[in-house]
Amino acid sequence: MANPEQILEWVNSEFGEKAKLFTPVEIRLNNRTCKEFEATKAPGVYVFLHEDVCIKVGKSQTNASKRALQHCGVDDTHSANEKWHMSKLLNDDKTLLLVYALNQPDRLHWPDRLHWVLALENFLERKLQPAIPSKRNG
Repeated sequence: MANPEQILEWVNSEFGEKAKLFTPVEIRLNNRTCKEFEATKAPGVYVFLHEDVCIKVGKSQTNASKRALQHCGVDDTHSANEKWHMSKLLNDDKTLLLVYALNQPDRLHWPDRLHWVLALENFLERKLQPAIPSKRNG
């Protein structure tokens, strides 16, 4: 069980000053037209939460929200036990997309900071134990 506030605490505790490289953005999946969504179109780590259950953690080195939404489209990523299908969560008002996006003002420095995206994804994957784990992590 995890909520955005608790995740933010864990990230700040684990990464200290480096956590400031990221801007955490919360978006309900059924509200992707909000202005905050624009900030998620950057390299970053995404977390799908459904009523405080972590469904999926992932990352993109170019556009975090675009990659996250691919799981809900043709990929239709799902859990091994078939309980969770990402495509069914796409317009669910109880599903939250939490994105830790690299800060926009640092755009010129993104290539030098991408390793922090990888580190944050690995940390959150291990800490949150999502229902749909990344295949590359076993």
